[in-house]
Amino acid sequence: MARVKPPFAVTKKGIVVNLGSDERDLLRRLFGEVEELLTSASIGDPKLARLFPPAYFNNDEAETEYQRLMRDELIASRLSSIATVDEFLADDQLKTVTFAQLDAFCAALNSVRLVLGTLLDVGDIDDYLDADDPRHDELALYNFLSWLLDAAITAISHNHGAS
Repeated sequence: MARVKPPFAVTKKGIVVNLGSDERDLLRRLFGEVEELLTSASIGDPKLARLFPPAYFNNDEAETEYQRLMRDELIASRLSSIATVDEFLADDQLKTVTFAQLDAFCAALNSVRLVLGTLLDVGDIDDYLDADDPRHDELALYNFLSWLLDAAITAISHNHGAS
């Protein structure tokens, strides 16, 4: 069945969330998987490479110090976004969110995309879906998440443009 409504619509009362319960459940599961990775993966886990890109490429000492100082803060920020989003996605009755909640959604969703993109080794040329690609279903999910992130950013931008 084709989607009729955009996933987010800006109103005077906030942002209307047009996500069905299946979509909400899928997103909550994906956010939960990233949360598990964030709380259990070791430093240097390749699945998290895009979540924690190096700040210093040619200076191992500086990079180690940067990771020591910033990693916990970055993890806490990502976990906070996931918790905010999980709370509103868990409530099927909640149809309107604030711009701050949608901002947290963007951060959490981008974390999922970065991890999935790493696992799939997605590059700039992976904008298409080839039915013969063994990663077809996973790439379709990645494209769906990218589209959803774009819709959320568009809704946030609409608000800032109206200010």
